[in-house]
Amino acid sequence: MRIETAIHYINEYCKTNNLPKARSLIEHNWTRITESRYYLHLNFNAQYLVKIIKEEIEKGMHQQLTLEEKRILNQMNQYVRDLRYSHAKKTYTKHKDLFNRSEVHNWLTSEAKMLCDAFIAQP
Repeated sequence: MRIETAIHYINEYCKTNNLPKARSLIEHNWTRITESRYYLHLNFNAQYLVKIIKEEIEKGMHQQLTLEEKRILNQMNQYVRDLRYSHAKKTYTKHKDLFNRSEVHNWLTSEAKMLCDAFIAQP
């Protein structure tokens, strides 16, 4: 895809709040999008999204979790939301090493965090 076409789609996606697709295109064309001559053609929302992605990369937060790990965390949130604590405990014990990582807490709801802390306290 030509960079001009990518910029057009990124701007359209940002205008319609389809940020996952915009982010995907930005990440795919990262080296060219961050060049000043192409960056200036992005609309305000797209430029802001590029800044966010850049900050995540600098802080080391970019792609810390795999899609499978994110799926597990979302499933844990769903179990807690649906009051299915036995399933939540099984998920926690099966993936204990995942739940002990610090970056995971950004993905859990406050209720799921509290439940995980309770699971840690149990012998």
